[in-house]
Amino acid sequence: MICPILDYLIFYESNPKFLLMILKTIRIKILRILLTIVILFLFVSSGNAQNSSASSTKDSLTVGEIFDISIKLQLDKTYDKVLFPDSSSFPPILDLIRIQKYRVTDFADSVLYQLQFFGSSDITLPPYRIGLITSRDTSFIFTNPVTLYFKTVLPSEDAELKPLKPNFSFSGFPWALTIILLALIAAALFTYYTLKKRADNKTEKTPVTFEPFKNPLIELEETLHYLKNDYDLPLTKDYKYFYSALSDSIRTYYENLYNIPALESTSRELFRYLDAFGVDHEMIKQTRLVLNRSDMVKFAKYTPTLDDAWVCYQYSIDFIERARLVDASRIARKKSEYEHQFTKQEDESEMETKINKEAE
Repeated sequence: MICPILDYLIFYESNPKFLLMILKTIRIKILRILLTIVILFLFVSSGNAQNSSASSTKDSLTVGEIFDISIKLQLDKTYDKVLFPDSSSFPPILDLIRIQKYRVTDFADSVLYQLQFFGSSDITLPPYRIGLITSRDTSFIFTNPVTLYFKTVLPSEDAELKPLKPNFSFSGFPWALTIILLALIAAALFTYYTLKKRADNKTEKTPVTFEPFKNPLIELEETLHYLKNDYDLPLTKDYKYFYSALSDSIRTYYENLYNIPALESTSRELFRYLDAFGVDHEMIKQTRLVLNRSDMVKFAKYTPTLDDAWVCYQYSIDFIERARLVDASRIARKKSEYEHQFTKQEDESEMETKINKEAE
């Protein structure tokens, strides 16, 4: 075994050119092996590098067509959270229907957007940003742009247009028939108004009657008089009715004299109206005392005593005394306006009756 090796060495030493050729061959093989290792390393590195891509399921779209856009993500490491584009990322001509996420592995993720197209021309979606979040840092990666082509459903300009129904030709406009119809309509209208006028003239006009002016202050006094003398509160013990009658009578006073929607307003709204209309402060004070106690009985299920009820009644009496001094001029002006309106309408009614008699 040793002898042949020695023989080869002696041969190589005696032939230096052959030895150099052998060494070159060995060097080329080593370089090839190193190059292969480098290529494999680069391939593995590129396979583990993070990247993203976006694609559409349809190349061309018509108006109202539904399609999908998928975004695929390849990661190089595990992230705490991945933020994909939301509905605000798409233009108005794309209506987002739903979003589905598919997490394949810790290094691969994807999301599917179902959209509806409402465009009238081609559109290119810009690269979308995807956020990669860790506990220490936040980085971003962008997708490729996606082009959506508009496909019209209208026929081409060279297409032959055909009528849906056959065309009919008319010899001329039917003037004679039109004149006859207009004459019949005019005769019918003339007959209708003639008969209606005769019926109106024969109908006796009932005179317009108006009730005399109702003084809001007197109405309030009558209500309180009934509660004091005619309604037996110690026997009925219906405190809810008693307190409701007190508060409603004051609300009615404001509604009739100040034209405030007091009966339809809450207590808080009513007090805002009273402040806005410049109602006397002492009247507002007495109103607040009555309404607050009435609200407690009606809504807070508060059960008062008989003495409490008469105290609240006295607040209403104090309200009347103050209103009699403050609102005297307002009541007089209200009465004058009412009587003036009554006289005006009475004159109009008499004039109309006189005209009808003359027409007969």
